[in-house]
Amino acid sequence: MNEKIFQNQYWEREGLEGRRKPRHPVVAAYVLPKLDIIKRYVELAPQLRLLDVGCGNGFFGSYLAELCELYGVDYSHKMLRMNPIENKFVMDVNQIGFKSEAFDIVFCHALLHHVEDIDRIIQEMRRVSKKYVIILEPNRNNPLMFLFSLAVKEERKALRFSRSYLARTVERNGLTIIDSFSFGMCTPNKIPSFLLPLVNRFNFKQPLGMTNFIIARK
Repeated sequence: MNEKIFQNQYWEREGLEGRRKPRHPVVAAYVLPKLDIIKRYVELAPQLRLLDVGCGNGFFGSYLAELCELYGVDYSHKMLRMNPIENKFVMDVNQIGFKSEAFDIVFCHALLHHVEDIDRIIQEMRRVSKKYVIILEPNRNNPLMFLFSLAVKEERKALRFSRSYLARTVERNGLTIIDSFSFGMCTPNKIPSFLLPLVNRFNFKQPLGMTNFIIARK
């Protein structure tokens, strides 16, 4: 089966409606510490235009919309229907339908390990950004993330996503890395709410963190 069709079926499947909403306490615990980290490197302000590539059902966009002039794109109609942001578009991110340097910041979360041509997507993100590109992906060096990626075939490409692999991929596509690191132990859909006090203690940079960060500029 064509990889694009394979992934599209995954993101249009029955049961997606049961995903946690962006304002669920666990989702907030996942997103907000990451936004605090990003704000140490990149200004997030109302006058800045930010594009959320692969915006899904709005885990990050729900919060970014309060900080920036936010636009979101995704190819999943079902995910976009669940996304609460205003400026959202069905779009193939292999060819982002905005002019070059249309946005001050381009952001993506958990997108690249689902696409067929990673380089093409990063080049498109770079093209539509004036300055910053921010990428968050799973960290295959985390044992739980490794097992999850191994078990779910649609997530299996995450098995290559070490921090160093992601950094090399970003650099070969013409971006300069400001910082790269792994962070935290929270996941938005799997962690039970009662474990939040425990996982919140791990909101710091660490080699086995669940999420790889790349903060880069043109």
